[in-house]
Amino acid sequence: ISVLSADEVRRYRGEVERTCEALGGDVVRLDAPHLFFAWAWELSTHPRLLDGLVPFVGEDIVLRSTRLFYKHGGSASYVGWHQDGVTEKLEDARVPAVWLGLTDATVLNGCLRVAPGTHRLGLIPHVERHDPDNLTAMGTTAVAEVGDMRDVVMRAGEMSLHHPLLLHSSRPNRSTEPRIGFSATYGPLALVGNGDGLLVRGRGAIVAPPKLSEAAAIAAYRQSGCITHGRTGAFA
Repeated sequence: ISVLSADEVRRYRGEVERTCEALGGDVVRLDAPHLFFAWAWELSTHPRLLDGLVPFVGEDIVLRSTRLFYKHGGSASYVGWHQDGVTEKLEDARVPAVWLGLTDATVLNGCLRVAPGTHRLGLIPHVERHDPDNLTAMGTTAVAEVGDMRDVVMRAGEMSLHHPLLLHSSRPNRSTEPRIGFSATYGPLALVGNGDGLLVRGRGAIVAPPKLSEAAAIAAYRQSGCITHGRTGAFA
């Protein structure tokens, strides 16, 4: 699904790059950036993104969580096989995750990989496999043999949606350029309620997080514990 224009891709990528550089330059993952940075709130509430969710979620849409993945060129960072439903604690198809590219996503730079049909298996057992290069939360990894795998190749500005039980992963970035993707999880107001997120479309008051200056946002985010730093050039 096409969401961002070429100009928007350039603008948002530039803002992401500045944020990551200000946070130390070796950032590989940011959690909950929408609560701190205007660019993340704008991406997660982009009208075309929300339009794409309506057939699956309905008109009353709650934003549950956001993440930014930054795979540096030549780094060993990867995402192990997992189901989002494990961390989101929901199995309902009406709680999809989106992946929105701020760079092209290719096989070479470690695009999203999915295992078709695995959403029908229910919740699969997961374990924590701690690896400094694994970008899943706490190293959460599915205990499963993955057979059929498909690479989801996309252009910058496009997004994909997937079921919370779909097994997915991504490989290291073997290219010389970064691969940057913004991910967010949504659900219908009737299912998840306002207590589990922020209403971003529909009936009711839409209350955005407080607007912070760039410096204030950086300072607050440093204190949040939501930053994952990694090795930027460790691919062997």
